[in-house]
Amino acid sequence: MSDKKSEFEKLLEEYSDIDFAIHKREKSASAQDQADMFQMPAGHPDHEIDLHGMTKDEAVRKVETVVKEMRMRRITKLRIITGKGKHSESEPVIPEAVNDLLISLKRGSFIRHIKWENRTVQNSGHVDVC
Repeated sequence: MSDKKSEFEKLLEEYSDIDFAIHKREKSASAQDQADMFQMPAGHPDHEIDLHGMTKDEAVRKVETVVKEMRMRRITKLRIITGKGKHSESEPVIPEAVNDLLISLKRGSFIRHIKWENRTVQNSGHVDVC
């Protein structure tokens, strides 16, 4: 066996150094900096879609299309106006359907954050996602 390091050993050392540098930076970040990594960006949304007048299926298709295109269209924060369902004959349908879809899209890593106007789907007229 030679004294020269194999390519694998060289790569392993290189990546170990990178991982250590990342860990050190994360560890030295303040609590506020760490919290900011997981917060909804401040400010107004880059784009807005209004679902008023749509059926549940139309609204879900529209939201899914726009959310999946957010990166390509360089949208960092999207506002989805669902309405509160006050004109519905029964319970509000669109906000619940949109919420279910957004949870699914979050699991699929299309979005990181979901923030309803009043913290919950009930009585909220819009939701911001990023």
